[in-house]
Amino acid sequence: MFNLCILINSLASGGGEKVALTLYEEYRKKGINITFVCLEKNDVYEFNYPIHYLSDHTGTSENAVKKFSSLFLFALRLKKLIKKENISVVQSHLYRSNYVNILAKFFRSNHKTQLVNHGIASRYKDEHLSGRINLWLIKRLYCKADQLIFPSKGMMHDLKNLGEFKNDMHVINNPFDVNGILSLKDIPIKPEDFIFDQNKKYLVAVGRLEKVKRFEDIINAVVMLKKDGMDLDLIILGDGPEKSNIRALINRLNLQESIHLPGRVVNPFQFISRADILISASEYEGFSNVIVEAFISGTAVISTDCESGPREILAPDTGARIKLKPGEIEFAQFGVLVPVNDPKTLAKAVMDLLEDQNRLEYYSKNGISRAKDFDKAVISQKYIKSLKELTEK
Repeated sequence: MFNLCILINSLASGGGEKVALTLYEEYRKKGINITFVCLEKNDVYEFNYPIHYLSDHTGTSENAVKKFSSLFLFALRLKKLIKKENISVVQSHLYRSNYVNILAKFFRSNHKTQLVNHGIASRYKDEHLSGRINLWLIKRLYCKADQLIFPSKGMMHDLKNLGEFKNDMHVINNPFDVNGILSLKDIPIKPEDFIFDQNKKYLVAVGRLEKVKRFEDIINAVVMLKKDGMDLDLIILGDGPEKSNIRALINRLNLQESIHLPGRVVNPFQFISRADILISASEYEGFSNVIVEAFISGTAVISTDCESGPREILAPDTGARIKLKPGEIEFAQFGVLVPVNDPKTLAKAVMDLLEDQNRLEYYSKNGISRAKDFDKAVISQKYIKSLKELTEK
């Protein structure tokens, strides 16, 4: 059996971090010897096992220049840890950790590298200097990886569009604790936290409050629906840099009574399971964990047909490169797809689904069958198979 290292930026509250923690637990059950390593100390998720930190950085106070220059120090420290712990393969998650994983090889570390992507690389084309630096690092370093893992086919195609990569590549979807979510979703919500009105319809959106999630599109769709006489509320779960802008937009539209911002809650499944529809309006996604979480919670889903994961989850029998045009709505096998940046069509999709009780119930009940494809026991076995193939080469 090989000695494994899981390397990640930190334990901040993101999808990549959740994947790494879920895999860690599953690897332990299989008796794999694991060392868990973080570049920085920014712990939001609870983790009751030893962690090796490569710095005392927070990941929030350092500027882009310091983050870039620190990559080489992190790589040197990782190389020393690999030698000390006799680690044979490093599985890294998120871009900076992936860079450090490869750079350690430049310091003559003799380990196998498995890089797990959690976001589409082409997003960096729109991020000015830091984006150009990341694209340069991806093109120069990713080609050196022993194995690349992508949660969706769209992410793999996206990377291939950036250049010629001849790595060993695998598509392995993200893992989910299906039984764990099922046990959490029906826990009562304390009245002081929130009260659902049985006479209203509820939409819920979940994610880090940043521009790419396009929460303003959901808010504008709610405005249109209310003008059409629909009595519904929107709950936005999460925190992030756009929170003040989102709150200001809600105030300008005088929707303080209809749009709720509870922040980042410990148990989002309590809210998701009690909503009628979960909405994801992102410009792009890596895999879109929240869609699968809505399936498990028994909630219908409407998502933008963005790069790269939603179509593969909601409409698995269609081509991953199909993209809806403005005004188009697709009632797919496991949920509804709408175009990106099209609040009017999003509003129509919500209205159509809420007015079709049979279809709404079908999506609410049928999602769990799809969610089981992503159960952590199933997905972790695929990861273990890929690691064994890597270490046996």
